[in-house]
Amino acid sequence: MKFFKTLLFLLPILFASCGKHIIVNYGGTGTSNGNLNLLPSKSLNNASLLVNGKLLVEQEHVRKITVQNLPEGKNDLHFTCDNSMLKEKVDFYSTIEVKGGSDQTKLIEVPPTSDGYWINTGLGTLGGFIALFTIWLID
Repeated sequence: MKFFKTLLFLLPILFASCGKHIIVNYGGTGTSNGNLNLLPSKSLNNASLLVNGKLLVEQEHVRKITVQNLPEGKNDLHFTCDNSMLKEKVDFYSTIEVKGGSDQTKLIEVPPTSDGYWINTGLGTLGGFIALFTIWLID
């Protein structure tokens, strides 16, 4: 019985921080369209992406974004993430040149986590251990 209570308690924690690999289609109609991979240095919550003023990703939990069928020529990117666990807001602007169906990768530097995040995480972990210990004591 203790095993199942422990598993029930730990299961949500195991899957809580998984970011997604999001693949979006820009909708280019030419034959020489390119692809773009955006790689943040760590998974981000509440991430949004605009390409040429077109909103492609809105408030998602991401670890990688792939934009397919970008039109040939210059394309403006704006990647943002306003997450309270980071010291600063992520606000990434870039212009990329797509030539002849090329694939490109952009790395996005993410600022370190804030002190408040570590305090909340520490208190939450401590509370979880106290709850788990209390469950074991009751059985």
